[in-house]
Amino acid sequence: MTNQLTQEQWNILDGMRSNLGLAADMAQAKISLFLPLNRSHNYFSFTAGKQANRSGDICFLSVFDQAEPLTRAENTEPEEITRAADEPLITQALIENIVMEGFHEVSTGQYARMKVYPICDTQNRCFAAAAFEDREADVVFWDTTMDFLRDSKKDNAANSCYRRLSSIDGLVLVDAGDGRILAANNAARHIYRVLGIGSLVGRCANSEEICWNGIGNVLRSGIAEEQEIQQKGLFLDFRFIPLHIGEKTERIIVVIEDITQLKHKDEELRVKAAVIREIHHRVKNNLQTIASLLRLEQRRAASEEARVVLRDSINRISSIALVHEYLSGQGTETVDINELGNGIFRTVMSSMKTPDLALDMKFIADNLRLPSQQAASLALVFNELLQNALEHGFENRKSGHLTATIRKLHVENEASKASAARLMKAAAHTAAGKTGRDILLLQVEDDGIGLSPGFNLQKSKSLGLKIVQTVVQSDLKGTFTLQSRADGNGTIAKVIIPV
Repeated sequence: MTNQLTQEQWNILDGMRSNLGLAADMAQAKISLFLPLNRSHNYFSFTAGKQANRSGDICFLSVFDQAEPLTRAENTEPEEITRAADEPLITQALIENIVMEGFHEVSTGQYARMKVYPICDTQNRCFAAAAFEDREADVVFWDTTMDFLRDSKKDNAANSCYRRLSSIDGLVLVDAGDGRILAANNAARHIYRVLGIGSLVGRCANSEEICWNGIGNVLRSGIAEEQEIQQKGLFLDFRFIPLHIGEKTERIIVVIEDITQLKHKDEELRVKAAVIREIHHRVKNNLQTIASLLRLEQRRAASEEARVVLRDSINRISSIALVHEYLSGQGTETVDINELGNGIFRTVMSSMKTPDLALDMKFIADNLRLPSQQAASLALVFNELLQNALEHGFENRKSGHLTATIRKLHVENEASKASAARLMKAAAHTAAGKTGRDILLLQVEDDGIGLSPGFNLQKSKSLGLKIVQTVVQSDLKGTFTLQSRADGNGTIAKVIIPV
């Protein structure tokens, strides 16, 4: 149907469609764009000079697009096609190329105010119509809204100034010639009554009490502009939208949004965020103080066993302190696992790797952020697995390889490779509970001496492994496995948790 429109006519309709929602908000009315159809339901094209004689050829009207104000609750799907005889105002506007006003029966005994505007191309050929309809009509902005639609371009939709209005946004119309305010809606009048200005209409927009400097910028550039202004304790967001009639900017549409409450809430959130960052900073300092005290005890410990216990405790505390350090610096309640893992990896390696061990160390992690509580538990688990690998995996060894990885995987219903399928299905069953969701895989692999014959994780007396089991199952709701490598040289520790 629309392929019978000229390219110019199509561009006009496309521009109107892109800003139809904003136009409905401005007019506070339902707006429908209609195209005429003949008896065969094909687009009806008027012949120049014969419009008045072709009224019988318009048999149907097609709803090209329709929009209602954003605040309307009773949004309904428009009828795609209606009989022209049932819409005399629209049909007459199309045929005679004139604006028509009247009433439209929306239901039995219920009428709405209607105003229909013809839509023409540059040769003044009427090819469509825009119908404005509202039961409680305030038509002061209808003519201006239609001018706005005629001036609409598809590119305008990408400009944030052309976003839709809420029911409490002020709307003001300013004459571009002398800067006088021509009209204002109730919301705009209410905002300025709060500011002590009784009447807006007739005032100069550049006057000292109003002072809308953005209008001058828009007149010079011809491009919509947004400004934020603070007046007498109110924070107001202004959108200045130029309205072109021909090549000249004739009027400026001013949208006023009271963002005072948003500003206050933003300030409250900033204060809360600063307090939370300070708390994390103090927790980190306290944990580091405890770690320092334990280091003093470690140096004074008489037995090697006591020094090892204190060293392990220091590493555990330092790992949790790292989480709070990142939280205090980033101002967010999520932690970058790549950064956290790198920090823990360096800390454990520097404190536990002996100088005579030539160890090829590698840490790899995906870009992933986790909530602080989950990150703290993961940090403790990662620390324990690294300590366990260094303490038991390379005893009496002079060299070796240790690789730690943290990866985010997606569990599919059917994995393409057998190895991936076994991993993901096991993770889905034990950690996620179902397929089709993301999991996190933490793996520490070494080529050390491996597990002792008959090793049983459940019967292990290692404090570190008991900590890992408890944290993974209780806090992270995941699974932990410790097994020998396939070649028999070394150990693989795997933690799988849902994310």
